[in-house]
Amino acid sequence: MPQLDLISFFPQIFWCFILFFSFFFYFSFVIIPQIATILKFRKKKLIILANEINNKKDGSSFLLIEYDTVLKNSFNEITSLFKNLLSFGNAWVPSTMLKLNTTAFRNTNQRFLNSMFFKDLNR
Repeated sequence: MPQLDLISFFPQIFWCFILFFSFFFYFSFVIIPQIATILKFRKKKLIILANEINNKKDGSSFLLIEYDTVLKNSFNEITSLFKNLLSFGNAWVPSTMLKLNTTAFRNTNQRFLNSMFFKDLNR
């Protein structure tokens, strides 16, 4: 077997060790530190982005609470205004009807009642 020949066996082992250690040192001191730097940068960037997202969530939750408070106050104000309007309307309608019936429509109402009364008497 030519692979186990003593003349070619030791040079093969020598070059195998040389290539192995050269690749080992190249990867150990060049490639792996570059990858580690990239991973550290990504990790720091993710931490910064996570902090920004949390800060924005806190700000948005504050805005939602403020929005709910303003909306609740607006609804309470509108409810009180409608209640005041209804109470004013309930008091205004009977007084206005009484005033109209006694002043502006007095003659018309009397003629209507007379026509209905005389109509019933003529039957």
